[in-house]
Amino acid sequence: MLTHTVLFRLRRPVDPAARQKLIAGLHAFGTEAPFAAGPVSVETDLQLRDAANPRVADVALVTTFGTTEDFAAYLDHPLHRAMVADLLEPLCESWLSVQNETA
Repeated sequence: MLTHTVLFRLRRPVDPAARQKLIAGLHAFGTEAPFAAGPVSVETDLQLRDAANPRVADVALVTTFGTTEDFAAYLDHPLHRAMVADLLEPLCESWLSVQNETA
């Protein structure tokens, strides 16, 4: 199994409407995430730290895949590409991902 975790940072200053749009969009994407082996988790930051701090992320997405081939297919899938182009690129200043092996 492979876990794909992504941390998203909205453009600054943070627009509350953009934050809600990102959260709703990620939840919607999570219901149909291609090749996912289990539920997709969308976690939101509690906003306990100064949002201007460049080390603060606003939202996290956690997705699990059965194989590395499934993950590669996910990255190239039209739904994933559309989500990046239509949601992430307009709203986020950056995002980082990590892929790790899980039992």
